[in-house]
Amino acid sequence: ASGDIIQAALNISLNILNMFFAGENLQTTREKCAEAVNFLDERKMVIFMMNQQCLQKSVLKLIGTVEKPNSTSAEEENILATNNSVRTSNYFQGAFTSFMFRSYDDSKHYAEKYLDCIGNTWANLLVQHAFHAIYIGLVSFWVARKSKDGQQWYERGERSKLALKKWAESSQWTFENKWYLLEAEESYCNNDFDAAKTYYEKAIAAAKSHKFVHEEALACELAGYFHLEQGETKKATELFLLALEKYNEWGAFEKCNSLFKFVEGIRTLYLPLTRARAELEENENDGMESSRSILSLEAGGGRDAPD
Repeated sequence: ASGDIIQAALNISLNILNMFFAGENLQTTREKCAEAVNFLDERKMVIFMMNQQCLQKSVLKLIGTVEKPNSTSAEEENILATNNSVRTSNYFQGAFTSFMFRSYDDSKHYAEKYLDCIGNTWANLLVQHAFHAIYIGLVSFWVARKSKDGQQWYERGERSKLALKKWAESSQWTFENKWYLLEAEESYCNNDFDAAKTYYEKAIAAAKSHKFVHEEALACELAGYFHLEQGETKKATELFLLALEKYNEWGAFEKCNSLFKFVEGIRTLYLPLTRARAELEENENDGMESSRSILSLEAGGGRDAPD
């Protein structure tokens, strides 16, 4: 019966979504995505299939697999242009992958598109919105630190943080580390560096304790950018290396390649600047401020974050 097929499609989609957000190895998630897309395509369940393909693209990009895309039918093009459920999934995954690969402009673009759609979307599952909140919140706080309309983005990030706090109250195991990470990013925005350090540490510890390897990697990476901003190059490098280890464990090999190139660049950019700062502090006390200004490169802009 058609009702049975719809229920099966919902179960398959939810199962794979949970695998992805729970940090299941990406190779396994990739296989399940391919099976689901074929299942849905064979049964002509185009909207379900297109939502699944949005997730599939993110998985493949993180792994670094290039697969020839299927041709898009006129029906699929129309759905992508008009169906808010599919558009929301598409824009969220665009924001997610752009953020993961530190592409600031694309992160901002897709987050804006997502926020325009989400209020009118009924077909996304409520729990999916909870997972969306963490990444939209992270994008928002990143943009808040860099853009002229920072206050608007700060408020968006704060709304995401408060939503995650409520979810953490209902399921500490699943959402606590995510809430801590948004607290860290908010503190970073507010220049409350002591609080930011504390919350980054809590986010890393909670993700590790609760077995979310992908979110442990992300928390380490973002904490690394924070410590780099503070001129703490050794600590930042340690965190980046731990992030690389955990991303590799997750199976996000292309993400590893991207971050590794950035970490290699620290040797040629930040370590000489750190030595220069030490010399200035020793020989010219009044040169401290100029030294710090050289080092205060915002993570995600210029040379300090991979695009």
